[in-house]
Amino acid sequence: GKKTAKKKDNGTTAVVTIDAFQEVLKTRRTINEFEPTLPSDWEDKLRKAISTAIYAPNHKRTEPWRFHLLGSESIQRVCELNAQIVSEKKGEEAGAKKLKRWLTMPGWLVVTCQKGPGDMDKDPMSLAREDYSAVCCTKFMFIFTC
Repeated sequence: GKKTAKKKDNGTTAVVTIDAFQEVLKTRRTINEFEPTLPSDWEDKLRKAISTAIYAPNHKRTEPWRFHLLGSESIQRVCELNAQIVSEKKGEEAGAKKLKRWLTMPGWLVVTCQKGPGDMDKDPMSLAREDYSAVCCTKFMFIFTC
């Protein structure tokens, strides 16, 4: 396939085929089975993923993404809130099952969007919608860096 080259900050050049990248995109899947503990180099991997993700396009350079690494207390509260929402929609058993699974996940990074001006539901050209789209791109880039 066609190749693209990009010079890195350290002077090396990475060559990636378009076909190989398309294959990665097409075969990407959500992971539901997590290792019980984070790898020893998780902090370095996290920094690398975030430092790449923040290059996501954002038209007005608002950089609306915010990354929140949750502590154990916040993880517990988020999991319980999510389980409550699932329970209301699908029943107590489904909520309990989700809570149990979520609490086994070893680390939680939450990505949020700083709310910009405008109503993204009513105005498709609003800065709020552009910011939301930028955060979606940021999360996508983050996932592919991990």
